[in-house]
Amino acid sequence: MNQLPILIRREFWEHRSTFVLLPLVITAFLLSVMMLAYFASTSDVISVNLEMEEQGAVSSQHVESDDLFALLTYRLEALPERERASYINRGMHGLASPLLIAMWFVIFIYLLNSLYSDRRDRSILFWKSLPVSDGITVCSKLLTGLIIVPLIYFAGIAILQLAVLLLMFAATSGTDVSALEVVWGPSALISRWFEYLALLIFYCLWALPFFAWLLVVSAFAKSVPMVWAVGVPFGITVLEHMFFNSTPVSDWMGQHMVPLSFVRERQAIATTIAEQALSLQMISALIVGVALVFVAVRLRGKADEI
Repeated sequence: MNQLPILIRREFWEHRSTFVLLPLVITAFLLSVMMLAYFASTSDVISVNLEMEEQGAVSSQHVESDDLFALLTYRLEALPERERASYINRGMHGLASPLLIAMWFVIFIYLLNSLYSDRRDRSILFWKSLPVSDGITVCSKLLTGLIIVPLIYFAGIAILQLAVLLLMFAATSGTDVSALEVVWGPSALISRWFEYLALLIFYCLWALPFFAWLLVVSAFAKSVPMVWAVGVPFGITVLEHMFFNSTPVSDWMGQHMVPLSFVRERQAIATTIAEQALSLQMISALIVGVALVFVAVRLRGKADEI
């Protein structure tokens, strides 16, 4: 009953630097940049001309400020409500991008080496001597990579987004601009965080074939697992282009590898997830993903040291 939490804890012991230290460093660096931008004094006052639309008429307003965050808030206030929400949405995604990119590569490298490294350093002999099934071992690595690690990186994203809103609030305190109305309201921070969590669960299921394939490669590769992980899908793509007019298999693999276009194309993340949850693409991903996990478990049971 307690095997799975213990195995997940073991993964953190062995990969603490990439699971915890890396997102901590990235978050701290971005926070430092924001704080420097907030506290650094400028020798010249920044001035801009804002065009504001009020009751169908466009009025011009000249704004001067030595605070970058206050100036940004003034610019947002001058925009129409829908356009303002769009800018804030893109800004929030921009803050999350460094951590999301780092997270994807960490998960990729971790799953690709998770079963391979046990065979390479011969620790597989020790783990096989324990009363732990191969299924629990594989599932612990999959859950660590697809659930636990993204939650840690999500915490860094939440800190960054909250920090920039607090800085904009502090920059406009004592002025006639309300950061609560201009930025906090359209940002919908709490609902955005729930959307991220929903997107995380969706992505774990949507991209399950890709991540399960990494486990399969990690379980059987004798050397250079990266070549196997990339080479086999690339070979399928090349053969499909050579002998067929259409490329349904390679297109399907591409869609379930990095579905970032799914997020960019539609801003209503929750609505789009609901539409795709029972789609043929999702059902096929679950079937292929579960089958590949089963293959990884069987290969783990037959594996020995390299």
